[in-house]
Amino acid sequence: MAKNIICDLIQIFRSSVSAVLPENLIQKSISYSSPTQQLTIAGRNYNLKDKHVYVVGFGKAVKNMAIQVEKTLGSKIKQGIISIPFGSLDHKTAYDNIAYCEGAENNLPDANALETAKKIKDLTTKLTQEDFLLVLLSGGGSALLPLPKNTITLDEKLSLIKKLANSGADIKELNTVRKSISDVKGGQLAIYAQPAQVATLILSDIVGDPLDLIASGPTTKNKDSNTKALNIINKYKLYNELPKSIKIVLEDEKDLKKFPTDNVQNEIIGSNTLSTKAASIEATKLNYFPIVLSNIVTGNVNDLAEKYAELVKIFVTFKKGDINYDQLKSELSTLKIPGLVLSKTIQENDIKTKNLCLILGGETTVEVKGSGKGGRNQQLSLEFSKEINNLKNQFKDYEIYFLSAGTDGIDGPTDAAGAIGYLNLIADSIESNIDVDNYIENNDSYNFYKLFNNGELHVITGHTNTNVMDIHLIVIKNT
Repeated sequence: MAKNIICDLIQIFRSSVSAVLPENLIQKSISYSSPTQQLTIAGRNYNLKDKHVYVVGFGKAVKNMAIQVEKTLGSKIKQGIISIPFGSLDHKTAYDNIAYCEGAENNLPDANALETAKKIKDLTTKLTQEDFLLVLLSGGGSALLPLPKNTITLDEKLSLIKKLANSGADIKELNTVRKSISDVKGGQLAIYAQPAQVATLILSDIVGDPLDLIASGPTTKNKDSNTKALNIINKYKLYNELPKSIKIVLEDEKDLKKFPTDNVQNEIIGSNTLSTKAASIEATKLNYFPIVLSNIVTGNVNDLAEKYAELVKIFVTFKKGDINYDQLKSELSTLKIPGLVLSKTIQENDIKTKNLCLILGGETTVEVKGSGKGGRNQQLSLEFSKEINNLKNQFKDYEIYFLSAGTDGIDGPTDAAGAIGYLNLIADSIESNIDVDNYIENNDSYNFYKLFNNGELHVITGHTNTNVMDIHLIVIKNT
């Protein structure tokens, strides 16, 4: 086991996380000049002279976003309300104008989050043309801004979303329904804020960065109709189980107020793309040749582990000279890894002669069959190690290492962000009398990594206060 490669992988991963820490993103994205009272957001200027500034936010990463906004704007902020996860309030702010409200315990909408959502709506509906609203948004925002329409209760809304999820509805379907029965999502918050100017800073945690899906798009135009939401509910045969309050709302197709497109700026300031770019820079510093292949990896870890092993096989086959560059590109396309693209700027000789660091990002899923403890990243690293072991004879002159970890620092119900796998892990496990297959089948990847080599292959960062999905790093090093 090469400890230097393990240290390199962890350093590359930490750099990818550092690039998307909320406070760093705010510093890079906004600036404010007190003398001129000019606020600049991602290159767009706002004259705040004679304007009142209000700040609202909701999501797992918005606490640190808001703290940095406070440092930037200071006393220019007239009032703010920030909805953050239960247990995350551990500081006293420099100003008293922003209220930090905890809610959504266990990442589920609750009475506290509902009360905060009402306060946020009340604040926005009172705004005038002399006001400026800055919205801070990140993953987890849906649970922290739960405000059902009309007479729909929070329990009724939660019950429907849970039934849809259990029936197999995907995130797009869930958010389409959420927007239709919410009083503030699907662009409604921006509409309530009119005629005030609105600017939203977004930290994306969804594959492809769809603005309307991140926290269900409270300041993004809703292009989905109630009919579309009803079709989804009918698809999963749940219409007859709907309470009357939800049926009334969904069957009302009266036009919503016109969305104020010209008065709203939505800006993604952090994403998996930014994170993988930072990983690439750090890998170069550590003398690897980095290749960013995809930012939209999805799929089941079983399938992906097999595809990643094949990915390594293809690159090694090319490095050996057994296939040419056109064949390399052709074989990569057959893997059908979402978004996988080999940049045209990459030189063939660099792949052949240099130690590689393949970089991918996205979010996988695990079909849980066992009763063990783990998460998608630890499971993927363990299953990759098994798959690469099956091809071991083809990699005699190479060291193969793999890191999979979540940028939020939490992988499943564990204290690990992820784990590292490598070519000889299976063989080394057998020498230690550890049955890897048993841990894989029982979805007990956490306890495997805790036991194996005293936990040296666990990636432990603690809560990072950010989230742009997962990072996957594959090192192919010449021996």
